[in-house]
Amino acid sequence: MHVPAPGISERISGAIEAAPGHHLVMGDLNIPAGAPIPRHYHHGEEFLYILGGSTVIVRADMGEEELQPGQAIRIAPGTVHWGRAGPKGLRAVSTWIVPDGQPLRVPVPDQQGTLP
Repeated sequence: MHVPAPGISERISGAIEAAPGHHLVMGDLNIPAGAPIPRHYHHGEEFLYILGGSTVIVRADMGEEELQPGQAIRIAPGTVHWGRAGPKGLRAVSTWIVPDGQPLRVPVPDQQGTLP
């Protein structure tokens, strides 16, 4: 199995012909054990599929959800979310549907007003 450098490596991106005004971005996630996933949101949907390790994802007003290999989640547009890689790290594939002209990810300050 290919193992990318730690972090998020973009693998493919491009226009979606069936959804004019949007493009797709697919990322390969290799997050070290215990590493935080900072608070943020996306203007479009995110689809996350866990390949290895685990993660805890927190969605604003929805609580924590632990994801294991073989599990997947859809995160709705505008949903503030954050988390942490599990004790063995996280290997996952994430796909984002991004409205043209919008950033992939928007950081959200924590309750103290600082960015994690």
